Amino acid sequence: MREKRLILLLLVFIPFLINHCVDSDRNKIEDLLSKRQKAFETKNVNLYMSCISPNYRQEKDGKVIGIEEIKKNFLSNVTLFDQIKVSHYDRNIYNTDKRVNVSQKTKVDVRLEEDNSRFQLSENIMFEKINGEWKIVKESDADFLRGFVFGGMN
Repeated sequence: MREKRLILLLLVFIPFLINHCVDSDRNKIEDLLSKRQKAFETKNVNLYMSCISPNYRQEKDGKVIGIEEIKKNFLSNVTLFDQIKVSHYDRNIYNTDKRVNVSQKTKVDVRLEEDNSRFQLSENIMFEKINGEWKIVKESDADFLRGFVFGGMN
């Protein structure tokens, strides 16, 4: 009888524990995405780089994109604008073996002097747990300069 109670208790407790771990990781990913958003809005390259894996390395169109290139891309996205406001919708977080993929729609409002522009991006970002912390290992291909239209809303 005691063994049955123990088995029953484990059957109830294990799914709760698994669900709690998944929720915890999801919350950490959401926090990291908020930190990334704040980095874009404040143009804070150090905050942004704290979200990126120190071993960042992706191949795109035959070119290797490393940590310095990702930093350069961030700066080219934010330095032109006087103000940036970023919001997200349709966010989906998918767990794979050791990684988490996030797909989301991103709305970007930017201002340059008197010109305002709004555009939307589809982003896919990949995260991996490195030394116990979630970090971006594949950044979105989003390019703010491609979406910006001088002189009005896009």
